[in-house]
Amino acid sequence: MNFLIGTTLSLIAASSAFAQLDSFTLHSKYGPPLERETFTVRPGIEMVVDYGPSKQACRIQLPSGMQIVGTVPPGALTKQQVDEVLAEVVPPSIRGKEVNRMSMATGLHNVVATEYERVTISESSNGSIGTGITVIFKDASCPAQKAP
Repeated sequence: MNFLIGTTLSLIAASSAFAQLDSFTLHSKYGPPLERETFTVRPGIEMVVDYGPSKQACRIQLPSGMQIVGTVPPGALTKQQVDEVLAEVVPPSIRGKEVNRMSMATGLHNVVATEYERVTISESSNGSIGTGITVIFKDASCPAQKAP
């Protein structure tokens, strides 16, 4: 009985070792990893930045804030706070002129995208709950990216 349990445990341990992924396997299958950093830009607001090969920002992700009327609950992230960060990080001088605006809804999922000369800013929501804001830079050296 002990032999059977020991053999079974050895086989389970050996099979899980084969299931492990390593850096070489992931690189060969998916290519080099993204250069990515996360910044805390305000209390409760984290900004994730993906960089291109020459270390320029290619994609920025921010959380969505809630549209709150009246008193803001403690710890709540408001749309105004996120909009302030967005204006600070990607001001109109970086965006360029507005080129196009679109909205797409599939069931409860909704994406509103505004295309500018140098960036596209899209905001996703699920029903009335925002799920995130994505800024994609139109830089030829950035990997091809799609808005969410």
